Amino acid sequence: MYKGIILILIATLGIVLMNTCVKMSSFAHDPVEMVFYRGIIALSLLIPYMLVTQSPAVFKTKRIKAHLYRAIVGNLGVGFVFWTYARLPMTDATALLFAAPLFVTTLSPILLKEKTDLYRWSAVIVGFTGILLIARPSVSILSNPASLIGLAGALCMALVDMALRNLGRTDDPLTTVFYFMLVGVVISAPYALIFGSLPDMNVLPWVIGIGIFTAIQQVAKTTAFRFAEASLLAPYTYTAIVWATLTGWIFWKDFPTLAVILGTLVVIGSNLFIVWRVGQNSR
Repeated sequence: MYKGIILILIATLGIVLMNTCVKMSSFAHDPVEMVFYRGIIALSLLIPYMLVTQSPAVFKTKRIKAHLYRAIVGNLGVGFVFWTYARLPMTDATALLFAAPLFVTTLSPILLKEKTDLYRWSAVIVGFTGILLIARPSVSILSNPASLIGLAGALCMALVDMALRNLGRTDDPLTTVFYFMLVGVVISAPYALIFGSLPDMNVLPWVIGIGIFTAIQQVAKTTAFRFAEASLLAPYTYTAIVWATLTGWIFWKDFPTLAVILGTLVVIGSNLFIVWRVGQNSR
């Protein structure tokens, strides 16, 4: 159990550091380019790790269509997330992405035929009021739709989470990570190679950081679920808001507004209630 908690904390920090590198690279490269470089660097680290720790069978799958769906939706979501971090302060972007579990609860009855009780629906409604506090929707959002892009990224993350529930029953988590990264490279390569540019020396360390922290957080996250249940680990992922606030202050002197702080607390509280309610119903 404790190994799982430590690993999910490492994964959460890795995600924030990855997105920090994305924001630092965003003035030179657009999201599609960063998806491409992310995949190239991460695969160069993941493939040797998989060869050393697993048998060659880890690269095989009989569910290629399911992997393609997860990879396409997942990489689309990554592009939205990268775009969001390029346009919004670290804390705001991170808080918006906490909408993903709310989307999972909303869509599960439709896509997974799971039952959602009145308590969880109430938590979803309360959670989305927190999202409104963070996004502050108004007419001006049309000129800077970064909040809507962030919510689109959260929706893609929710769809991926539901796809992973299915894939996890048959395939090794590292198999899923491998195809996720590989497909991301393949679909972003034409644009990156035709319209993109090579990172210069000022940006190169940040681009390399994107790939390194991607590999770290993917391995740590997939391994964490071998030692502890998702319901136990979920609350620890909210440490992301602490790291995002800290990196936002260090690199950009950004500090979250009162509305963002209150909205974040509402969203986290709603998600934790849903986790608790699911645990109660599973007993």
